[in-house]
Amino acid sequence: MYDVFSSVVLAGVLGAQAVLTLVLLKGDICPGQRGRLHKAFWFLVAGWAITVPYSAFSALPFISLGIFSLRSKSGKTRQSGPIPVLHLANGFGVLAFLVAAWQQGASSALLMVSQVLLVGAITAHVLLVKARSRLQAFHRILPVVGIAAAMLTAVSVAMAGAAMGDAEASAMVSNVLLSLGLMVAGVLIWATHLFRQTTPHLAQLCVSLAVLASASGVAMATVM
Repeated sequence: MYDVFSSVVLAGVLGAQAVLTLVLLKGDICPGQRGRLHKAFWFLVAGWAITVPYSAFSALPFISLGIFSLRSKSGKTRQSGPIPVLHLANGFGVLAFLVAAWQQGASSALLMVSQVLLVGAITAHVLLVKARSRLQAFHRILPVVGIAAAMLTAVSVAMAGAAMGDAEASAMVSNVLLSLGLMVAGVLIWATHLFRQTTPHLAQLCVSLAVLASASGVAMATVM
């Protein structure tokens, strides 16, 4: 159970870290937003810490991202902190993910890639809204990425089922249906603001994150 939880957290943290790095380095954000975004990186540091017992390589992004966060100002600032350390943390994060995916095998590896997109995108969206980001484009882009990732997840689970024997495939049907049901529900909750053409609420995104993380956990437990 811990391995499943950690694999979902690892994939989600890596995806969210990539999005926040993009926003921090390329986004047209004011000093106040930049300072709040620096604070958001601490959630990712905590995520890497959780996965260290699961994958020793997670200690590398945990330490490097922690150094970046410690050396970044959390108030109003026009500085982005030690950017080379942030790039190093991203590289270490990819390394930790690749090692974990290789240890899980081909079918689980493809599913983990889809979780980087799915859980990573919703985690990043939660952190951006919490940081009161005014980059409106991400409110539209991230849910669309989530929908595509949900479809990739379904394909990954189907491929894993096709590689199993008849008995194993039959036994996993209920878990697959549960995972897909939760995934559809999570994506619909996530995209509610698109249908209503309103600004997303933090509570809405947190519920979506919980549902999608549960869906990913069930999918990973089925395949692993």
